[in-house]
Amino acid sequence: MTHLQALLIFEIFTFLSCSHKSLTAEGKLPIVDLCDLPKYTNQKVYLKSEYSGVEEYWNLSSIRDQNCGSQLLVDLSFVDDYDQMPMRFRRKLRQVHHEYPISKLYIEAIGVYETKKEHYGHLGSNKSTFLVSEIRKMNVVKK
Repeated sequence: MTHLQALLIFEIFTFLSCSHKSLTAEGKLPIVDLCDLPKYTNQKVYLKSEYSGVEEYWNLSSIRDQNCGSQLLVDLSFVDDYDQMPMRFRRKLRQVHHEYPISKLYIEAIGVYETKKEHYGHLGSNKSTFLVSEIRKMNVVKK
C-alpha cells in the first residue's frame, strides 16, 4: 500500500467517524461535530468538540474544520450549576482555564444547540450556545 492510499483510507475513516449520521450507542442521538450543529438547532445531540480560549473569551471549536468554529462562535453552557458537576470535570475545567496558553479541552457531551438570544458568553462575544445536559468525556490536551 502506498503512502497516498494509506492517507486516503485514513481521510475516509476520519470523515465517516465525524459524520452527523452516526448514532450514539443508545441508537437515539446523532453524533455531531460542531460544524453540524446548525442542522440540529434545538435538538438533543451527542457533540464531540474542543473548547479553548484566552482570558475570559472562550468557545467551542470543531475537530473537523477549524474555520466553522470561528464562524459559529458557540459558547459552552451547562444545565447544572458548576457545583453540581462531578469533581473530575470541574478539575479539568479549572486546569484548562489556568493553562489556556498551552492546553485545550476535548469534550464529548449530550446537549442542545441554541440560538435564541443574539449574544452568549462574556460580553456577548458568542452567537450561540451548546447547553450541556450530560458530560460523557472530558480531557485536557496540549495545543
